[in-house]
Amino acid sequence: MHPQVKTGTFIATGSDVNLDLGFIPAYARFFNANAAANEVIIMDYFNLAGDAKEFWTYVINDAGSTTAASIVKNSSGGYLSEYDSVTAAPPKHVCTFDYTGGAAEDLITCSVAADCPSNGQTVKFVEDGGLATGLTELINYYVINSGTYGSGTFQVSLTPGGSAVEMSSDGTPTNYFRNMSESVPNQVGGKGLTVDSSFAADGDVVFYVAMQADRDEDLGDAAEFLA
Repeated sequence: MHPQVKTGTFIATGSDVNLDLGFIPAYARFFNANAAANEVIIMDYFNLAGDAKEFWTYVINDAGSTTAASIVKNSSGGYLSEYDSVTAAPPKHVCTFDYTGGAAEDLITCSVAADCPSNGQTVKFVEDGGLATGLTELINYYVINSGTYGSGTFQVSLTPGGSAVEMSSDGTPTNYFRNMSESVPNQVGGKGLTVDSSFAADGDVVFYVAMQADRDEDLGDAAEFLA
């Protein structure tokens, strides 16, 4: 394998972007040219750290004051994940949580009823605001009771056909789920990184540089640094 470097730019559309680089980069940096004060302007990705584990640099407000640390390391909930023609993520769907009351406890409702997954399908949750307490981001859950308690509603279990996972809060909107049985949009055999839609607002201009190394060396378990 020979080292490669690619640079480019794209305009955010409000949807996830499958960035076809032709390789999974060892390192990548993204720059949002339209980031506002206290928003992430630069994110640094290291493949050895793993998906959704990144370093974020914020725009400092008023040339010195900021409500967030200027550089933050993220152990989860990042914007980047590996993309290839097999593993690219399916679309995200907005959902809300109701841990008590209503038709049933521990209920999940799709913003669009037609997006509701079927019993037995696997879903993963992606938080933006904050998931309901009791749910964990990016792990597999099995759908149960799809539509049983109303159109567009379902529950999830840790095992196929098992008991509903108990929640103890409604979480904080906005949150999403991915139906892992759905097809991946714009999947044309590419390989690179998927950029989550929440990194940049619709219309923002994003620049990037991505590097493929001839080899990756982990002399001390880099993943632990972001654990």
